[in-house]
Amino acid sequence: MKKKRIVIAGLVLALTAGSAFGVKALFFSEDEQVTLTGTTTYGSLATTLEGTGTTIPADSYTVTAASDEAKITAVYVSAGDTVEAGDPLYTQDDSELDDQIDEYQTQIDNLNDQIDEYKDQLSELQETLSALTVQAPFSGSVMELNVEQGDEVQKGTSLLTLVDDSKMTLTEYFSYAYEDQIYVGMAAGVSISSLMNTFTGTVTDIEKVERLTAEGTRTFAVTITLDNPGALTEGMTGAAWVTADSGGKLYPAVEGSLEYYNSKTLTAEAAGELLTVNTVDYQKVSAGQTLITIDGSDYRDQIASAQEKITQAQERIVTYQERMAEVEEKRSDYNVTSEVSGKVIMVNVREGETPRSGSTAVAVYNLDNMEISANIDELDIDKIEMGMEVQIVKSSSSGESETYTGTVTEISYEATNSNGVAYFPITITIPSEGALSAGVNVSYYISVGDTEEGVLAPIDALKSTTEGTCLFVKADTKPENAVDLEDGVVPDGFYAVPVEVGASNSQYVQILSGVEQNVEVFTRYQQSAPSGGDTTSSSGDDSSFPSGFDPSSFGGGGGGMPNMGGGGMPGGPMG
Repeated sequence: MKKKRIVIAGLVLALTAGSAFGVKALFFSEDEQVTLTGTTTYGSLATTLEGTGTTIPADSYTVTAASDEAKITAVYVSAGDTVEAGDPLYTQDDSELDDQIDEYQTQIDNLNDQIDEYKDQLSELQETLSALTVQAPFSGSVMELNVEQGDEVQKGTSLLTLVDDSKMTLTEYFSYAYEDQIYVGMAAGVSISSLMNTFTGTVTDIEKVERLTAEGTRTFAVTITLDNPGALTEGMTGAAWVTADSGGKLYPAVEGSLEYYNSKTLTAEAAGELLTVNTVDYQKVSAGQTLITIDGSDYRDQIASAQEKITQAQERIVTYQERMAEVEEKRSDYNVTSEVSGKVIMVNVREGETPRSGSTAVAVYNLDNMEISANIDELDIDKIEMGMEVQIVKSSSSGESETYTGTVTEISYEATNSNGVAYFPITITIPSEGALSAGVNVSYYISVGDTEEGVLAPIDALKSTTEGTCLFVKADTKPENAVDLEDGVVPDGFYAVPVEVGASNSQYVQILSGVEQNVEVFTRYQQSAPSGGDTTSSSGDDSSFPSGFDPSSFGGGGGGMPNMGGGGMPGGPMG
């Protein structure tokens, strides 16, 4: 199928060429034209791309000293030594790395201290935020409400007093003579003279204090708790007694006055504006009931700020930790080993000395494989393939040369422009087993295009005729395979011979059958100049092909002269 497509393309070209040829025949008489010819040859359509390059090792290790301030502590190699990958080359004092790590650790410690401070602030702020809602700690009555909605208060400002008046307490002092007869839980009677009523209570606390009466009696405190039916208030005087197990009544030496069972003054635990005040004096409230709320927007802003500072400090810690890891990774740069096997080319460090800034400390080259870089014209880059063989020639001053076979191992498809021409760099690897040194100038030759050999004809010799694609062959007698065409188409002395065509490039086309090599063929006419004028000739392309036609579309093969063999033009180095 490929050959059929090639033949069809050839026929199209030939037909176009024949049409052009016929036009010429109409406008120029035979005696005004000069016949131009070419010759068929034998060879291939392959062309050779060539150039020069400088060898570099395909695998090398060049190291620069990690620091120009730290001394070299040991050198293990000399120029010319052979080393294996992993062999030590030299060591350098790495104590400066420890100093950097210590500095970073100090920064981390300081940041951690800051984070602890921010967390303490955050904890206090969150506690403060929770205290912005003032709730009743127990059930009772509101007394002495000191604020109203909209007030600005400071931390510690008294808001109200909450009392539990469901019970009252009375503290009386009894003589130590009754010490063993009074105990917690025993019943007690309480007489309130102002109400002219007696109430029943219970001993709830005994404190073995020592209070002397005016008469010198030693007494201790006994607290009696009694239910408040509603008439009892703080400050009422009460006389109490307890009934001993023997049945006798024991009376106090010093009487006391009634107090609320529980009382607490609620204060603001944070500064701010009172958003709500949900109670009034003497209001009965339940434990947990919200009484007052304080604006907390400022505290929420402070909490967000503290959280952001914590996050920033943590991020800085991560940065310092990463830097510490990077410094630690550099430690291997102070204990240098070879990354490749090869020959030590240079050693520029000395034990006990500090290296020169930016200079190469040690270079190791693996000379088994060398590389050169070649720039390929944009018109030829599509012909280059990975793995393609390349002929490498090293010339010497004596005139002798050494030849190596290289391989294309890298192709860049990003062009480099020079003087308006685009070039694409490729890398050619040369297995030399140490025979080639670095820095040697060599020539390279790359054969591209169709390497199959056969008969080649100038591409502008192809003619499209009524009998198909032909070559107009010059001969003394008519060839056996020649065909007859109408008069005036074939120049005198030439015969139309049908041919089968194959691949082509911009100058030559393969002739698969029809003619052999070393045959003279007609290409085009050149018009003779009028008397006193210059000779004018039609372009080879214009005489055979329409404008814009690319002859290389016949098949494989690119531009350039073909590699000839067997009696044709001499081929290139790869021919």
